[in-house]
Amino acid sequence: MRDLFATVPDDPPPLPPGYLEGVLVRGRRSVRRHRIATAAIWAVVVLVLAVLVVPGLPLPVQPAAPSTKPSLPDRFAGYSVLTSTVTSAPPGRAIALYGYGNGETFNMFQPLVVGSNGDTYRRVDAMEERDSPSALLSPDGARVLLGDDRGATGDLVLVDLTTGTRRSIPLGDQVGVRLLAWSPDGHHVAYSAAPLTNSGEFGTVGVVEAEVARAGTLRLLDLSTGRSTDVPAIKPAWTAAFAPDSRRLAVQVGQVAHLVDLDGNEHGRIPIPGGRELAAEVGWSPDGSHLATVPWIGDGPFNGTTGGDPGHHSTFLWKVSDVTFVPTTGTGTPPAPVPDVAQLLGWRSAGSVVVATINTAGHMSLAEVRLGDGARQTLARFDTGHTCELGLQSCQLFDLHLATGLLTDLTVRDAGRPQRGPWPMPLNAAMGAAVIGVAYLLWRRTRPRRGPDRSAGAASRARLSSEM
Repeated sequence: MRDLFATVPDDPPPLPPGYLEGVLVRGRRSVRRHRIATAAIWAVVVLVLAVLVVPGLPLPVQPAAPSTKPSLPDRFAGYSVLTSTVTSAPPGRAIALYGYGNGETFNMFQPLVVGSNGDTYRRVDAMEERDSPSALLSPDGARVLLGDDRGATGDLVLVDLTTGTRRSIPLGDQVGVRLLAWSPDGHHVAYSAAPLTNSGEFGTVGVVEAEVARAGTLRLLDLSTGRSTDVPAIKPAWTAAFAPDSRRLAVQVGQVAHLVDLDGNEHGRIPIPGGRELAAEVGWSPDGSHLATVPWIGDGPFNGTTGGDPGHHSTFLWKVSDVTFVPTTGTGTPPAPVPDVAQLLGWRSAGSVVVATINTAGHMSLAEVRLGDGARQTLARFDTGHTCELGLQSCQLFDLHLATGLLTDLTVRDAGRPQRGPWPMPLNAAMGAAVIGVAYLLWRRTRPRRGPDRSAGAASRARLSSEM
């Protein structure tokens, strides 16, 4: 070994000119690249986390500013599982409330509201928590009132769409509820209520709508006080619509529309033609001269032995029929029937209505129809393509309501990109964890590897030579 080291020259050969300078330059360049790459990776991480996670944090709720110009998108957005909730991100005043989705394979229905001044979409989570019961959208689009489809309930829930807050309105007893109509001035709501027996034709399952439709008594709710007034003479209440002055309403029992005031006093009766019913919520014309009627959706109002299965809020909109009119005074010539209507949604004026209609391809749209000459203008279309149930089924529409108080000044806007609010927090957390994991792997790959320490190796060799 000593002879081997003896052959090693005492002075190593000189390094090539500029070698050390080149090593230093390359080392500094490598360090700079590493620092820049690390900074870029973490900048991307921070940006992605800010976009995905921060919007999902429960920040203080700021009331949405109302718009002075209500509008309707010319095309409603398709289905998305990433739509946020009213509680998480209040949408502000809404122009529409509807159920959307399908349940062929998976139950993926959503109760949605759409903003009246932008492309804002939100799920009404209060409705989801109560099994998507019948609900009403206030005429000004600022509130949603809902019952409970899980069974008998002791309260109604009033959701403020501008703040996301909820108000419980006690009913005094546990009853099944069907919401019927909201007065144009926004102060009163008509609903039908009855104890649920969970027996008879419906077995032990609480089918709220059907039981209340057969036995429900009319009640008038004053929203300012939260107090309900029973009207025992109006039973079973089928459909209802308020007069334009909000001081009276027409309530159908059997094939008769009873005209009652807010104290429950009856002031007249109007026969409804056989096989037809008062158009729910919006059946009284703005000038007060006519009631609008549509064909029975199911088997009509309960007649003591048959009928009484409403299905109004749970039936897909697929069938078109017509709207006819009955004079409220017994005199006068009613307007001509309006054909090709899936649902009457409201009035632009005494001379024009807004309807939902369906073409032969099954595509849903909203249209304004002028009474008299029947001139029709399409306002908006719905996406009913195969975007529901993870792309396996077409989307269906049901329980559609418009903010009727906004229709007079309504305009149509070009639909933009849907604003669905923050993603669900679990999804944000999963995405954040994935981004951090990818960033860590990239950092590991860009980190410079340490080579052997040559100075330490030279010192070891020198010690070994001296020892030998």
